[in-house]
Amino acid sequence: MTAIRLQNLSVCLYAGFKPANSLPTELETQIRPAIEIAKRLHAIKAIVLWIMVPPENLPDEEILDFAERNQLEDYIAEDEKLILESPRNDEEARNLIGWKFENAWPLAWYFGYKEPDFTGEMMTGVQMQEILNDHACPLDENIEDWIKKRDVISEEKLRKKEDLFYCIHNAVRSAQMGRKTVPENFDPIANGGVIHERGHALTWMLSNGVSWNDMDLST
Repeated sequence: MTAIRLQNLSVCLYAGFKPANSLPTELETQIRPAIEIAKRLHAIKAIVLWIMVPPENLPDEEILDFAERNQLEDYIAEDEKLILESPRNDEEARNLIGWKFENAWPLAWYFGYKEPDFTGEMMTGVQMQEILNDHACPLDENIEDWIKKRDVISEEKLRKKEDLFYCIHNAVRSAQMGRKTVPENFDPIANGGVIHERGHALTWMLSNGVSWNDMDLST
């Protein structure tokens, strides 16, 4: 068992999570280029703005031009492309958008936003605005220029955080099958969904060459 895994298991147990001790530790992973991580973050920004901001406040062309200019098409998942084809006031799409923000938090953390927590609580509106306004590229700029001004976290720190969420996700999966492996007030479905989405982003960042929808998130 690696030193990182031992530290993360200690964190888990202290917080009330009980992952399996037999989880693999030597996983072959490779970090993605920073530009890919940035483009995934901004693909999420584009779809969130599309569905959450009225067109009278932000015309369609500004969002679509930003996505095209920064070549975000390959970083928008298939279900998200349907959102960009939907009316800006589509309520069904709006109900799904919260999970996209949970994906965005770890991606924004890579570029300097605060660390994603593992309580399972969903992000607040204030946090969403902080990421969109203060930790993402403005719509009239280019992402390649934006990342030159950002300091990224170390690969070691990213790997440690991904391993922590991997362990917690295992405890969540066990709880969803009826075992007592999460804290008392932790909802395995609702709070567990938050862990899943944040873990998805962290694992994707360390899965160079694998598309978003093809991620293996088994524990």
